[in-house]
Amino acid sequence: MIPVFRPTSANARSLLSVSFSVLLVAGVMHGQVRRPRTAAGATQPDPAQVPGSLTLRVEGAVVTAEIRATPLQRVLEEIAARTGVIFEVSSELNPPVSISLYRADLQEAIQRIVGGSDSIFYFRRDAAGQSRISFVRVFFKGTRGRPPGLVHIGTGTPTKGGQDSIDTPDQALKALAESDKVETKEKAIEALVAAKGDVAVQALIKVLNDPATEIQVAAIEGLARLGARSALPQILPALKHFHPAVRQSAVEAVALLGSSQNVQDVRALAQDKDGAVAAAAEMAIRKLSSEARVP
Repeated sequence: MIPVFRPTSANARSLLSVSFSVLLVAGVMHGQVRRPRTAAGATQPDPAQVPGSLTLRVEGAVVTAEIRATPLQRVLEEIAARTGVIFEVSSELNPPVSISLYRADLQEAIQRIVGGSDSIFYFRRDAAGQSRISFVRVFFKGTRGRPPGLVHIGTGTPTKGGQDSIDTPDQALKALAESDKVETKEKAIEALVAAKGDVAVQALIKVLNDPATEIQVAAIEGLARLGARSALPQILPALKHFHPAVRQSAVEAVALLGSSQNVQDVRALAQDKDGAVAAAAEMAIRKLSSEARVP
């Protein structure tokens, strides 16, 4: 194994969202990591007290994920299972993570997931001669030289694989209708968004009430990316969803698809108990209100 030391700070990187570029310009960064800024040695909030969700897919060295209020070490377990990367993490470091990733490079994805913590990446060459991440150390800033309790995550070998390939709209429609796997349905939604058209819009509207919140989020974001204004009446009920990820996606979709008449629909969410939802609502109100003033 060839060690390559690359201390990084994920806060120095921009948090990008490909689905909502208009809101990004306005200042809302969908998928921003939201966790307490905790000093080294301070007490972390108990992640077990926060309900969360985790959907993560790795294709080659590219990561797509929707993560909400999931303990950091659980997220790293999922990455390790799908990539073979081994993580060494301080046992004290396990804050809840909330982030959205769309086809992010593996190293960038890890850096964004660990957030304000430092990380050192080790690389080795595979059978094809390509340099790949094999080992990552994650630790609090300013704790080098202080012996922390350590947790090692991963076996060095992938233990989970991807789902069947979905390349055509017909395959995507079949997967949405028949599969009970979240990852398969997410790939189907991506395929339909790429295909565009009325068939895609109608299919995504149908899965807005899917039992999995991850699928509801993916469907809402897919409709927004398609510019499906006709789907707005079906998206509006999601503003009252119990899960903050769904509410946030719905707010951002309304900001993109709606008009000044929808200001009242999102106004109450400016006081939402979830900070990211509240911030998205405030920006949506500004955007929709400013459009009303355009001659």
